[in-house]
Amino acid sequence: MTAGRCVALTGGIACGKSTVAGFWRQRGAETLDADEVAHGLLAPGGECVGAVAGAFGPEVLAPDGGVDRDRLGRIVFADPDARRRLEALVHPAVVRRMREWAADIRRGGRFGVAVIPLLFEAGLEREWDAVVCVASAEPAVMERLAKRGLSPDEAQARIASQWPVREKCARADRVIENNGSLAELESACRAAWTDMTEQGD
Repeated sequence: MTAGRCVALTGGIACGKSTVAGFWRQRGAETLDADEVAHGLLAPGGECVGAVAGAFGPEVLAPDGGVDRDRLGRIVFADPDARRRLEALVHPAVVRRMREWAADIRRGGRFGVAVIPLLFEAGLEREWDAVVCVASAEPAVMERLAKRGLSPDEAQARIASQWPVREKCARADRVIENNGSLAELESACRAAWTDMTEQGD
């Protein structure tokens, strides 16, 4: 295995990034998900809870003292200005945590996969040894978002909040298409993993 490398895994919403990361974790990758880091920052006692409540009002707080992400999501995905305010509050802390993690992975000679949905939007693509984009056709994405309980309008708002997946694919070092079965996705992940770890980029 190529030692001390960190790959960024990005793609459109509901394209299967977490599933791909899971396949690679089974093969020995260490993974960190930017969304999970952000969730921790908004959980009870999280670093960003106070700033977010100050910016959006106490009504976005959950009874446990953390941020009610569903309520906050309805606000920010309906209002681009609100979404930018939230990103300005949370993204610096997420980026700091991701950089600390990547530095530790590289120092330890390990292989890391960072799941970063907004990689290109945040201008972070040059910080990683390679960028992999997971892509799915919009009908498949809409179906997956519907299963998560989003209305068609809510789903379209989430999709519109990110760069078009085709643009992310054009900028990535490699693309994994996820429009078929889980077995087909696993096969594509296995091929990409072999290439990245045995042959390098």
